[in-house]
Amino acid sequence: MNILTVSNLNFSYGKKRIINNGNISIESGDIVGLIGNNGSGKTTLMKLISGIIPGYSENIIVNSKSIGVLIEEPSLYKDMTVLENLRFYCKLYRQEYDVISKYKKTLDVEAFLNKKVSKLSLGMKQRIGLFVALIASNEFILLDEPTNGLDPTGIDSLLKLIKNLSLDFGITFIISSHILENLDKVCNKNVLIRNEKLISLDSSEYMKFKIYSFEVSQSMIVECLEENKIPYEVNKRDIIVSVSDIEKVESLFNEKNISISKEKTSLSEVYFNDK
Repeated sequence: MNILTVSNLNFSYGKKRIINNGNISIESGDIVGLIGNNGSGKTTLMKLISGIIPGYSENIIVNSKSIGVLIEEPSLYKDMTVLENLRFYCKLYRQEYDVISKYKKTLDVEAFLNKKVSKLSLGMKQRIGLFVALIASNEFILLDEPTNGLDPTGIDSLLKLIKNLSLDFGITFIISSHILENLDKVCNKNVLIRNEKLISLDSSEYMKFKIYSFEVSQSMIVECLEENKIPYEVNKRDIIVSVSDIEKVESLFNEKNISISKEKTSLSEVYFNDK
């Protein structure tokens, strides 16, 4: 089931067009990476989806009761404890305190519940901000640059947490980040905002695989592809085929009793090769 459908979306700030006839769909349980240059419209799109910027319900259909949002830094009360903050947001979003018990172990915050927010590390503040988003919605969460300012350990910890929340509770995430490697680790889909367009990087035009074998030469692989009229690209030493052709390629080499390996092209390769 689609938890989000964006259809024919247009948005401008004054005379500056941000999104021109944008269309995307996201299924329940997806972890979607949102990428693009500064000023491309990533945060704006999140604000449109969440309703922070209202008036676009005809173009943006959300099939969840609520949306949790963490845009920029978490809105936490520094002189209150973590538990006091969480209880405040439970009241704000009309949730029972049981939701704190439900997620406190998963988010690994039990040891910090009685600490004041002002005493927390940046990584823990981001974790508490994610907790607040979970209180707002256990279905659909938007995270804008959640790893900003975190050290490598903090980044890895937060990404694993997001992945576990999706797997264990079926929560859908949209995550924006400038660090494409981070999105590669957790996202099963990616959307690029470029030149006012919303581009799904999971279409056959963009999703590709590098193929190689330890049994035959690269030139022999190319020869087999050409004989069977399978389109391919060569980038330095890599032979690349489209996702729409990968099953055909595997079947072809299986018939020849040749073991073939595949590796999905990274998000950074897709992003920079498309410029």
